[in-house]
Amino acid sequence: MAEIQSGQTYKITNVKGDTIIDLSGADNKSIIGYEDHNGANQRWTFENNGSGWTIKSAGSGKYIGIEGDANDGTPLIAVDNPYVWDIWPDERDNSHFRIFAPNTSKNFDLSDHGSSTPGTKVQLWDKTPGKGQTWIIGS
Repeated sequence: MAEIQSGQTYKITNVKGDTIIDLSGADNKSIIGYEDHNGANQRWTFENNGSGWTIKSAGSGKYIGIEGDANDGTPLIAVDNPYVWDIWPDERDNSHFRIFAPNTSKNFDLSDHGSSTPGTKVQLWDKTPGKGQTWIIGS
């Protein structure tokens, strides 16, 4: 199983869409799937605070979070304060990860069933078997 190291910076690649999680340069708020261009807005520092993980942009210093409640379709956005996530290996392939809103079945989901179209939003959605909800966290 791949292991995430607290304090390390990674890119987060969607298994199905093969795009990576990107803090949109258009609004500096939206979290989208985009082609890898080695930008600091596509690199994320993971910190384990004992109750879960925070994911901070290496470019802006903002965190991946949400506004409001964790529901199907809630978009991921950049927020100023740390937001804590649960990260677990996928049951079907433990080299892939799922990232959940705490105490929910809502996990990161690349919209449109894992669309590889640049700019596709990353949202929360109830866990399904789809690879559009699984991620490779690596360098």
